[in-house]
Amino acid sequence: MVIYRRRKDENMYIFLGLIILLIFLAIFIYINYKVICVSRYKIEDKKIPESFNNFKMLHISDWHCTMYGKNNKRLINLINKQNADIIVATGDFIVRQKKEYEPVIEFFKQIKTRPIYFSLGNHDLTLREINKLEDFLNKLESIGVTVLDDKKAVYIKENEKINIYGMNYNSNRIISRKMYSEELVNNYAKMYKEKLGAIDNNEYNILLTHDPLNFKSYAKLGFDLVYAGHVHGGGIRLFGWGVATTRKNWWFTKLAAGLSKLDNTKMIVSRGVGNSTIPIRLFNLPEISVTTLYHISEE
Repeated sequence: MVIYRRRKDENMYIFLGLIILLIFLAIFIYINYKVICVSRYKIEDKKIPESFNNFKMLHISDWHCTMYGKNNKRLINLINKQNADIIVATGDFIVRQKKEYEPVIEFFKQIKTRPIYFSLGNHDLTLREINKLEDFLNKLESIGVTVLDDKKAVYIKENEKINIYGMNYNSNRIISRKMYSEELVNNYAKMYKEKLGAIDNNEYNILLTHDPLNFKSYAKLGFDLVYAGHVHGGGIRLFGWGVATTRKNWWFTKLAAGLSKLDNTKMIVSRGVGNSTIPIRLFNLPEISVTTLYHISEE
């Protein structure tokens, strides 16, 4: 009988292999949580005014007070480096559990002077629970951030304009319900119209909203471009599909991130730059995005 005994050097190789595997795993996890990428989009539309040719909009969402280096230097430098004309922020900059909003104020203070438009997410709205929401919004306004609390702003350039609407996350609606039925689509479209007012379809209209779930309703209202976040890219991303959390009732959806189209409406959904309740990120880098607008002539 031959008895095989593992030699010491074989044990050493197995141990080294495990160490190398753990190192690669640690690097992979770090990259998924701490390496920010910049996604770029090109939007062409005949409704975009000619003076807005090459107009750049930087989109950031779901920061959740996540720090990237000392004083958030890496993220701030990356944002400032893009030289965008405006910044659009689609909510969830605070963390529900902590309800600290001073870091958000400091965050926006560090961004180089440019117009910033902010709509509210579900985490931001929890400041109502401690009667601090109004104070938070007032402080944002005091540093030059335009808070679109179910409101519309007009951006004018060379006597031409685009409209930027901002809509709060609707915490009263039934969460975890995907918009399949025409009745639901119409009901939500009616509710949003009551919040924001009728839009002029002859003008270029942008909507900042936290939740991409109701894309069909946004398209029903005739928005040209929608920005959203909320689902953090779906947590785990596989082949362009996002696996969202059970609370949002999304499984393997293309709407968790990137550019989607429905009729004449385009929607850009951010993977977010932070993490909240269940911080899962696999094949799903934190991101900011830059959208460049182009006017195309009617032919």
